[in-house]
Amino acid sequence: MANLGETAIVARRAIKYGGMALVVLMVGRIILAAGVSYWKKLNPPPPPPPDVKFGKLPKLEFPQKEQTQLTYTLETRTGGLPNDLPGQFKVFFMPIKKANLLAYDSAKSVANRLDFIQEPSKLSETEYRWDSTDPISSSLTINIITGAFVLNRRWQDDPNYIVPTVYYTETQAKDRTYNLLSRLELLPEDIKEGKVSVQNLKADKDQIVSAVSLSQAHFVQVNLYRSPVDNIEVVSPRTDRGLISAILALQREDDRQFINLDYNYYPVDSSRSAVYPLIGVGEAWQRIQKGQAYIAGVKPSASSVIVREITLQYYDSDTPQQFMQPVYVFRGDPDFVGYVPALADGWVE
Repeated sequence: MANLGETAIVARRAIKYGGMALVVLMVGRIILAAGVSYWKKLNPPPPPPPDVKFGKLPKLEFPQKEQTQLTYTLETRTGGLPNDLPGQFKVFFMPIKKANLLAYDSAKSVANRLDFIQEPSKLSETEYRWDSTDPISSSLTINIITGAFVLNRRWQDDPNYIVPTVYYTETQAKDRTYNLLSRLELLPEDIKEGKVSVQNLKADKDQIVSAVSLSQAHFVQVNLYRSPVDNIEVVSPRTDRGLISAILALQREDDRQFINLDYNYYPVDSSRSAVYPLIGVGEAWQRIQKGQAYIAGVKPSASSVIVREITLQYYDSDTPQQFMQPVYVFRGDPDFVGYVPALADGWVE
C-alpha cells in the first residue's frame, strides 16, 4: 500500500504533466486556428455566382473621335498581366430622367441664377439656348431633360479678362467653383467628396492653352470627379477634364469670371446593384492590341505605347447611361490611358 510520500509524488507529477499537456493543447489550438486562417486566406471560398439581376445590359457608349493606331508593349511591375483581378463585378443602376412638365422651369431657374434672363431659343425638343451681351457676349445651352449644360463667355471681346488681378490657390479655385454650384443647387455629395484637379491656363491669341505656372496664367480650370463607387475609383471620357469643369478668369471675383462651365452629372443608385461576369484580363489585352479600346488620352505624336498598369474601374460617362459598368483601364507612356469594356460579351447587347 502506497504511503503518503509516494502519493504526493504521484500527485505532483500528475499536476506537472497535466499542466504541460494543457499548455501543449492550448498552443496547438492556437497554431491550428492560425493555420486554418492562413489556408483560408490563401484559398478563399469562391464568391457566389453572378446574379445578373438586370438581365442583358446596353453596351457602353464612348465619345466619337478618331482613334489613333498604336502598337503596345507590356511592361508592368510583375512583367506580365495582373493575376489578382476579379472575374465578376458589381454593376449599379443609374436612373435616367424623363420628360416632365417642370423640366423647362428647372432649366430656366438655372439660367436665371446665372443672370441669363432673356427668353431662350429652342434648339430642339430637349435643348434650349439662352444668350446675353452683358457684360460680354455669352451663351448657356441646357438639355432640359438631363440637366447637362454648357456656359461660354466670349472673353476675347474684353481685354480685361487676360489682365490677372487675383491669384488663386488650388483650394480657393475649388471653393469658388463649389460656391457657384451650391447656389445653383447642383453640387451633389459624391462630387463634393470626389477628387479635384486644377490646371493653369493662359490666352494664346484667341485660344486657351496650358500655362507652365500660375504666374504665367490668365485662367485656371477646375475639374470635379465623382467619389469612388463601392470603393472603386471612377474614370471619365477625358483625362484632361472632369465631367464637371469650370474655367475661371483670374479677376473680377464674381460669376462673370466663369468663362466656361461644362456640367455633366448623372446620379448612381447605390441601393440597386447586380453582379456580372467579366471577360478576362488576357482577352482585354488582346482587344486593346486589336484597336478595340477607347483611348481617353495619349500624346498626339505617339505611335507606340508602353503599358505599365492594368486595373478595373467604373466608367463615368458624359452622356446618360442606365448602368455604371466596369472597364479595364490601361495606363502607361506616353501619357496613355485606354479603356476596354469589362463585362462578358454574353451579357451586353
